[in-house]
Amino acid sequence: MAQDPSQLIKQAYRRALLRNHPDKTAGARSTQTQIYTVDQISHAFAVLASPTRRAEYDASFRLAVPAPAPGPTRFQTGVETVDLDDLSFDDDRGRWYHPCRCGNDRGYSFDEADLADAADDGLLMVGCLDCSLWLSVHFAAVHDDELRPE
Repeated sequence: MAQDPSQLIKQAYRRALLRNHPDKTAGARSTQTQIYTVDQISHAFAVLASPTRRAEYDASFRLAVPAPAPGPTRFQTGVETVDLDDLSFDDDRGRWYHPCRCGNDRGYSFDEADLADAADDGLLMVGCLDCSLWLSVHFAAVHDDELRPE
């Protein structure tokens, strides 16, 4: 019979605390490759022990951008992909917005000028106002002459 995952997490947490306790690692610092702090171990336990936080942590890896080739890059964090039609629009401010996983209900925000700058690509990358996550907004630019009937 398989062991309960929560029990395995607790056992690993206790083992990590004992293995990395300052009194036990003082002489072993030169031989052990990685020493974790109690805060790091406690944080890891809190994330792994909570199904919600663990799911968010796992999802962050699925959304992560692959390692880029050497050279300048525009972003290196998690990216969510959406269509412009799926976003909310604030008529008073003339801005589109979308909530971010960090909790900001309007974390991603941009206007018509931002879309015009990215019109050739049909893709706008928007960074969250409160965290390091990104939103990839796909859209099709329609020019006025394309709207006129012949």
